[in-house]
Order: sequence, then structure tokens, then C-alpha cells
Amino acid sequence: MKVYYNGSCNICNAEISHYKKNNGHINFIDISESVDEHIKHLSKKQLFRRMHVYHEGKILSGAESFLVLWSKMPKWRILSIILSWPILKQLWQIAYEFLAILLYLKNKSKI
Repeated sequence: MKVYYNGSCNICNAEISHYKKNNGHINFIDISESVDEHIKHLSKKQLFRRMHVYHEGKILSGAESFLVLWSKMPKWRILSIILSWPILKQLWQIAYEFLAILLYLKNKSKI
């Protein structure tokens, strides 16, 4: 699994740093430093607007990328399961999009 995140965003970077501590089997890639073949088709805005995960041959973005990431992390797995329930998944997607827009706008000048 590969996780693509915006390392130029202080909040994003802090969160990913926390995940990195306990998950050596996940490859975290800072998109502000490099882009590989799995995400090169995405525009710069698409890349920096949401987190992306490459898993089982697919690119997942936004709220869905967190659910997949958390499902592979023992301490976060239960959150992934709970937020996958239909009504909670919809609420999670709305909350993620709201926060992602705020972070994108906050960090737009660094891109």
C-alpha cells in the first residue's frame, strides 16, 4: 500500500508522522517532493486537494483513502469499521471534504 500525502501541510504532515511510527509496511509518499506512476495522471490540484492511497491496483481518494489506511492499522481498524457503516460513511465523507477544502485553501500558497 502507498499513501500519498501533502508534506507541505503542517497538519497533514503531523498526522502522517503519527501513522508512520507504527506502520513500517505502509509506504508514505510526500507529493510535495515526488510523484510516481500511480498518481501521475492526477492534476496538481487533485493531488494536493485530497489524500490518496494506492491499494490492490486502485487509487482511492479522500475519505475512502483514510478508511483503507485505517483498516490496515491495528489501532485504527475499529474506526475504519465504524465509519464504513452507510450513514456514518456519508457523514465522514462530508466532514472529510469540508476539512480537506479548508486545508487546501490554507496551504494553497505553498503548492
